[in-house]
Amino acid sequence: MLAEEMGNSNRGSVIWILASSRPDLIEVDLKRPGRVDVEIPLFPTSTKREGFDLLRMLLKKRGIDLPGDSFMGLEPFVPLLLTPGAAEAVAVKIYRLVRTSSMKLDDVMLSSLREYQNPVASDVMKFQIRLAVGEASDLEFVPALFRLAATPAL
Repeated sequence: MLAEEMGNSNRGSVIWILASSRPDLIEVDLKRPGRVDVEIPLFPTSTKREGFDLLRMLLKKRGIDLPGDSFMGLEPFVPLLLTPGAAEAVAVKIYRLVRTSSMKLDDVMLSSLREYQNPVASDVMKFQIRLAVGEASDLEFVPALFRLAATPAL
């Protein structure tokens, strides 16, 4: 029914936005050019700086100001491949500890990052990244880390 609606008389006057964590399970007919012209994948962080900036933004949203110059001291502990959901969980933990303990923000950050464990299994993460690379309509949307031969090194 969706393919039919996408191809009806509204064609060209309606913008369809679709989202899926498993684009490989979407029928090919729905993804063909003319129906879905641009596929923009969402990736986990590909650098430690991206991970730090994501956490910093999520903390700022909660009223915690993490100075940008904190990155240098925390860099070794900032995880790669940080998903928005995982970053949110870390930010909530940091927020909770800052508000309920007597620890300083720097100590809370260090403790939280040292104890971080990626909630997504490595093989699942690799599969999802390869899938996202393969589904992207343009390599311009793919960070350099993930372009390398569809991420065989992950």
